[in-house]
Amino acid sequence: MLTVLKITNDTNLGTGKKIISLFKPYQIKTELRKCDDVEVNYINYILRHGNIRFDKLYNCCIGKRKTILCDNKISLEGSRLKRFTGIIFKKIMLDNFICSILEKANIPPTDIKISYYDPGAENPALAERLLSYCTNLTVVSDMPRFYENESERIAKTRGALFTVNNDVSALCPCDILIAPTIIKKPVPTSSNNIIFTVYPPASPVPGNIITDYFCDFPEKYISLTDDDIDDMYLLSALYSLCGIDSLAELIPHSCGGSGIKYSSDDIIRIIKSKC
Repeated sequence: MLTVLKITNDTNLGTGKKIISLFKPYQIKTELRKCDDVEVNYINYILRHGNIRFDKLYNCCIGKRKTILCDNKISLEGSRLKRFTGIIFKKIMLDNFICSILEKANIPPTDIKISYYDPGAENPALAERLLSYCTNLTVVSDMPRFYENESERIAKTRGALFTVNNDVSALCPCDILIAPTIIKKPVPTSSNNIIFTVYPPASPVPGNIITDYFCDFPEKYISLTDDDIDDMYLLSALYSLCGIDSLAELIPHSCGGSGIKYSSDDIIRIIKSKC
């Protein structure tokens, strides 16, 4: 079962209600939604006075998972609850989106240069997938020997190689930079570079930073959704916490970052203009 927490601030009360709120400082409303064997418990904590009683919220989670879905602005510090982050699913959506747009773009593999930054060698499978669309692929990693072995292995079966380096300066120049992990070092990109990642960079990285990927919510599970919870965040929890593996096959139709949203066609046009 998933638990979704919403905090409703109802402290702007009239005199009479303010007095009542001293005796009833909060109210907890719950709603259970089901689809097949998947259950989502929506908790609305209505705060009228004082601080949030996380002990009361914890009681609502007895016998349930203590990792909950909630807004980033809700601090769970000091409670026994933990906020679900959902980064695994976002990385899968990044992979699917990249491969989808490269497939649709149909750019000759010799005409596009892709750089892939994977310092911890956490996702080597994507590097191999990228070779289907690009003959000029550079992989930068803090584990270069691992990727050199990968390149040699792939060459034996596919006859394709990628360049390996451990210096971030080798990422540029490129048409696309892909980094399925947080970028902690300055990267010498230009302002017109497209950077596909899942976290805002922790160091200066000029360019169009893409951190979010959006797809249609499957009709089968639409009854589990709610206006107060982001669809992609909920999908991530359904995949990671409820084991709905089929969600990994979803293909995002758009992406975005820093308040800007691009359709897949927008991104394809940008990439083609650079090649």
